[in-house]
Amino acid sequence: MKRLFYSLLMFFATMSVVAKNSDPVLLVVNGKEVLRSEFEYAFNKNNGNLSDGAQSVEEYLQLYIDFKLKVAEAEAMRLDTLSSLKEEFLRDRSQMAESYLMDSTFIEAEAYKVYAKDSATIGKDGFLQVAHIVFVARQKDDVAAVNLAKARIDSAYAMLEKGTSFEDVARHFRIPSSASRSFEIIRGQAYEEFERVAYGLADGEYSKPIETPAGFHIVKRFSARPFGSFQEYKPAIMQMLEQQNIRESARIKRGYDLAKEFGGNLTPQEALAREDSLLESKYPEFGHLMREYYEGLLFFEVSTREVWDKAANDEAGLKKFFKKNKKRYAFDAPRFRGALLHANSPENLDMIKGLLAGKELDEYKALIEENIPKDSARVVRVEMGIFAIGDNAWVDKLAFGQGDGGTYRKNYNFVDVTGEIIEAPETYKDVRSSVVADYQKYIEEKWLKKLRKKYKVTIDDEVLKTVNNHD
Repeated sequence: MKRLFYSLLMFFATMSVVAKNSDPVLLVVNGKEVLRSEFEYAFNKNNGNLSDGAQSVEEYLQLYIDFKLKVAEAEAMRLDTLSSLKEEFLRDRSQMAESYLMDSTFIEAEAYKVYAKDSATIGKDGFLQVAHIVFVARQKDDVAAVNLAKARIDSAYAMLEKGTSFEDVARHFRIPSSASRSFEIIRGQAYEEFERVAYGLADGEYSKPIETPAGFHIVKRFSARPFGSFQEYKPAIMQMLEQQNIRESARIKRGYDLAKEFGGNLTPQEALAREDSLLESKYPEFGHLMREYYEGLLFFEVSTREVWDKAANDEAGLKKFFKKNKKRYAFDAPRFRGALLHANSPENLDMIKGLLAGKELDEYKALIEENIPKDSARVVRVEMGIFAIGDNAWVDKLAFGQGDGGTYRKNYNFVDVTGEIIEAPETYKDVRSSVVADYQKYIEEKWLKKLRKKYKVTIDDEVLKTVNNHD
């Protein structure tokens, strides 16, 4: 696995030497060349996912350079040597490469074999929806029992002939619903006598009494449906084949074919390993995908360290940023800062309200964990946060004096609030999510300015003009 990983890294590092005339270098970031095809792949893939309109090539190029700069910084920090990142990359690459290392036509052919066999078994008559009134009388039963069953089936038939419904006849003779409700049959599934009569009926018709080795029956036919198409049954067939490990069989088949393709000197396992090492060069789409995924892992790791976690955990920085940009977070209407309390009794409601009274919102969680047990006998439930009018019907009524309140939670029929109305955020904690998001953006912008100075970027403007505009 280590050899494979490092061979892939070598592949990424040497991609620039391949077919430069037909795939020229578009830009160079920190000494690493980016071919036009690589940029086109990213541009066409990501620009097509935008919901707010397409970006120009020039606009996207700047975002792409930012991405590459972050990858360059991740490599400078040696994040590409992290064992966790290597393992994640190899594991996911193995899954993505799977379709290239098995014979998909083999799987499709096996699926169709199953379909063809089932289709032949079921036959042109398809599935028949039927029900029957039955009185059990087996060959080993004595004559009296058989005669009684025959007399009862004749009586049932007479009732049907007089207009009694099939269901009412079954109920009259106390035939269990499991015996009289409809079910599907196919050719070869039921007794021959039963099938001959059932398939001879028209939809809605019932038969005269018939005898089978199980007893005496009156059969009613409801409907018939043909055996469906291959595409209709394919998902169920594929699920069955998956349970039978069809992928491993397809992989073995692919291994034998590759061994022949490589000259017959390799075992199937060796041929598969060789093919695996060549996937990025043989299949450009896979090569682009793997590069994108590898660099995406680096991007995520370095961004987490340098922006996302740094901003979220920098309490002093968040406080300072909020103070400097306080006007940005003004409320358009008052908010309730506190907790909505649910209790199973007035006494427990007073208990939790007293526990939290006079305390700050960020103290609530610790107080509850210290004083209220977390087992199934818990007597109160608490919803805490910053609430605007319309966020919660109970808060609207109890804190703002609007509306009729909400519905009671099961077993918690006593509700109150504790906290205060605030006209504007007093600390960054009152609008933490917004402040963190803005602070992250601020840190990222400063970081990118630093990276743009640290790493050299050159763009070939002539090649840029040919993006998505060449033969």
